[in-house]
Amino acid sequence: MARALGLPRIELRIERIRTTFRFTYAFHAREVRFERDAGSGPERLFPETFSFHAERHDPTELYLQLEDLWSNPRLLAPGANRRDAEDLTRRFIAQLPGCLEGALDRLAGESNEEMLGRAAEDVALLAHVAGRFLADKQLADHPQLRMAALHLRKVDFRSVCLVARRRVSPEFVARYLAGEGELDTEREFGAYYALAGDDQDAIDRTVLGAAERAFYRWLEDVCLDEENRAFSGEDSPFADRATEVLAAVAEDGHGPVARARDLRPFLRRPGNRDCERVLEKLERWFLRQYDVRHGAVVLHHAARLAAGHNDPDRVLSWHSRTAYLTALLLPMIPFAAATFLYREPYRQVFDVWVSGEVMLLIAMALWLFGFRFLWRRDLTFFHASVPRIAAGIIVGYLPVFLIDEVWDLAGQPLVTLVTVVAMLGAPTFLYLYVEVQRRLRDPAIALRRATDVFLLGLLQSAALGLVATSLLGPLMSGRNWSSEQAGAFLGYLPRVLGIEPFAAFPTAILLMSVLAFFIGTFLQMLWEELPITEPM
Repeated sequence: MARALGLPRIELRIERIRTTFRFTYAFHAREVRFERDAGSGPERLFPETFSFHAERHDPTELYLQLEDLWSNPRLLAPGANRRDAEDLTRRFIAQLPGCLEGALDRLAGESNEEMLGRAAEDVALLAHVAGRFLADKQLADHPQLRMAALHLRKVDFRSVCLVARRRVSPEFVARYLAGEGELDTEREFGAYYALAGDDQDAIDRTVLGAAERAFYRWLEDVCLDEENRAFSGEDSPFADRATEVLAAVAEDGHGPVARARDLRPFLRRPGNRDCERVLEKLERWFLRQYDVRHGAVVLHHAARLAAGHNDPDRVLSWHSRTAYLTALLLPMIPFAAATFLYREPYRQVFDVWVSGEVMLLIAMALWLFGFRFLWRRDLTFFHASVPRIAAGIIVGYLPVFLIDEVWDLAGQPLVTLVTVVAMLGAPTFLYLYVEVQRRLRDPAIALRRATDVFLLGLLQSAALGLVATSLLGPLMSGRNWSSEQAGAFLGYLPRVLGIEPFAAFPTAILLMSVLAFFIGTFLQMLWEELPITEPM
């Protein structure tokens, strides 16, 4: 088992031949030691101890030591057989990623940047050699080693990113982001030899090339592959999948991400096909996790990269609970104030205020549709706004607008309206929470994500209702409301506010926005098995 104190070490006992195998990573001396103890004290398994000094040892020697451990049982004891050797090697490699990651955690906690940097170089090489050995022996899918093979990819990615941050020059990173930096990925151990020299250009090209390769192998092949179930088992060495994905894409290693500068450089390369492919996968993955904020960030970032725009400090998404609440509550101020003050001499003020809101919203809709969509052919905003929710709301509004009974209900006292709205809103929110919790499992995260999706849906439904009732309201209210119902009196929400043709119908908006959202949400549940945030 791996020890928490002292040098990072793995000890394994073979009872049949009464021999103990010991692996030690001496990070201070930058060497690894393979030893056996048959009862008379530890002795070296191999004539020479491998050290991470390019002038003395080649990484192939480390690979050959693993090969000998696998295929030469005589190294362990005279009575050992091939089965003993293979079983021991599998047990050793199964524990190796945890041992190496523990060494990095320990050194990171000691705040010794120089020692951590050297250890990261060693660990990156060890993880790469062990991963290659598993691939050559076709052991990556072995039940005993499947999790270790995935864990080695994380250790490799973490360690090589530490090396890149310490040794790659900022000037080369800038060239890399501009598509001008040429990476060297042809030589398998090119970074190992480059780091031992003083050629900064070679270090830049080989180390960043190794980091890019490790990034895609970890993020795309492990984190975004939901079929591997690497993050759900009790024996998983990883955090939950969402945490690991965000840690992989965030430059600071934990997130959240709001700007392009917050992303790893591998996701900021314009015109790079690998970058475009992974960004598309990330967008879909975040939205399937009901993480609308990060899904919108990735979508806007990908669109800006494709357009050739490079502004690392630009905020890429307005999606947040604060933004939703602000957009919902600010337009409600004149409605709430008019409940008590909609009389002379303030009546005209409220009418102008509300009509201004309606005109502003219509202008925004025309700008988005006419300029962004028809003129620029830019659908980024629409995709980032989770169009599946909006589509459901539009379908929900179709049977609502032109039904007289709904307008009659909107003319009822405020207490009745609030009761109906609560009866419609509560099951809508409950359904969203159940859907999100079923997928994410974590109740706390599910509650936060369901709340955000619910507020986004309410915002979209209220905005559509404000515009649509302004257009159809005069016709339908004239058919269904008496002049007394359309008026206002102290302590009640006015039924009509504003100046035609830009009037608003607050009670109708309150009822219809929740009713349309309710209908659209449950139509989504009945017709499709996809998440409500699934891209269209």
